Amino acid sequence: MTSVGLGGVVRGCVKARMAFASTTVRQAVGFAASSAVLGGLGMATSALLARSLDVEAYTSYTFGKQLLLFSAMFFEFGLFLPAARILACSESAERQRITGAVVTFFLPVSVLFGLTIFALSWIVDSGFNVHAGPALRVVALVSVGFPLDFVCLQTAQGLGRLHSYSIASVLSRTGFLALLTAMPAFGVHLTSSGVLLADALFLLAGWSALLAYLRPVFCGLRESMARMIRGARDYGISAYIGRVLSMGTYHMDTLMLGAGSDPRSFACYMCAASLAFPIGLPGAGLATALFGRLARQPRVDLHWVAAVTVASAVPAVGLSMLAVPLVRLVYSDEFLMGAGLLPVLAAAQVMGAVTRLFNTFLAAHGLGSDLRTAAITLTVSNLILNLLLIPGFGAAGAAWASLLALAVNLVVHIIRYRRAVSAGETAPQIGEAGSGTASECFRPATGQGAAAR
Repeated sequence: MTSVGLGGVVRGCVKARMAFASTTVRQAVGFAASSAVLGGLGMATSALLARSLDVEAYTSYTFGKQLLLFSAMFFEFGLFLPAARILACSESAERQRITGAVVTFFLPVSVLFGLTIFALSWIVDSGFNVHAGPALRVVALVSVGFPLDFVCLQTAQGLGRLHSYSIASVLSRTGFLALLTAMPAFGVHLTSSGVLLADALFLLAGWSALLAYLRPVFCGLRESMARMIRGARDYGISAYIGRVLSMGTYHMDTLMLGAGSDPRSFACYMCAASLAFPIGLPGAGLATALFGRLARQPRVDLHWVAAVTVASAVPAVGLSMLAVPLVRLVYSDEFLMGAGLLPVLAAAQVMGAVTRLFNTFLAAHGLGSDLRTAAITLTVSNLILNLLLIPGFGAAGAAWASLLALAVNLVVHIIRYRRAVSAGETAPQIGEAGSGTASECFRPATGQGAAAR
């Protein structure tokens, strides 16, 4: 090897070592790795349940969980994104008080969520072609782990403790899978209600342990809670509305399939979605871990865009090529219809992963107007595409609706990102270190970005 070539290798190794020495990069790599592990655990859990439960019971469990996830996003109320931004700019002692305020705010939210799920359990069977009501009634009182997931993610993101969130996530899902594996060995018959209850309990245990580990302090709550309320008024409510509109309509495909299709088509769609879901996890993990760095940068570095694209596109191509044997191996021939949906859902995950990076950048800079525009566009495209494609094409229509809606969403995010950069709304303000106020850590948004997310 020539001296020039050797020098290039050495410089590359030094750069790689320096990059990994960065806390942000370690957080990003760790979070992405844990996301991939979670995807594998989710796939294994889905495969185990598909083989252990009959089609009707599996449909009841998956629909019940989707309803819990769908309902959970309504119970953030714009309070916890402001908390994440305040945490990112606060000293250690103040961070513990803000964490205490987060826990205090979530207590009434958790009670309201449990009551809502209990009420929904009495009407869901009559409105949808499933039998999930009894399972939802069983888990109603302990279902608060589903909305607590987003709260814990925002808190860990603000504290720079994504590794703690990742560990809690992996341990929770590993425990759930281990229990499902052990129960048949001890002669315990799996039911949709029992599986959903175990899922909810492990979620609640994992997030409760994480919050306890973060050591919240409950003194000085009035001031901390007042800051969260001010943040919610300034930009949190705007973010909440946009998130509910976009994500609510994005997940309406499963609800429409549950209402209008047969149980087998719904189960095949959920199996295909479960196989495709891990594709977007590494990219989403990178975007989430980069929240703090993106808040201090005037633009998104192209190498991060390339990294997210490659990390998502490569497994998407591989999964699409191996769709039929993979469905047979992981599930069974009974779910083979899902293999035809995999390439479309895999492409949708690639679109979503890249979009997540630009969405995180806009959120970190408080560009609420741009986020709201993207959310409204996704909402309208979801509604139109789902209503046009699902009634006539069923599960295939739902898959194509997801892909096309996410493609539109990516284009709008890029357009709004370029507008904000050109307008100079993403230039960070150098404030007083350790001052602990969001306004000193982030340049106030101007123009269309004034209504912060």
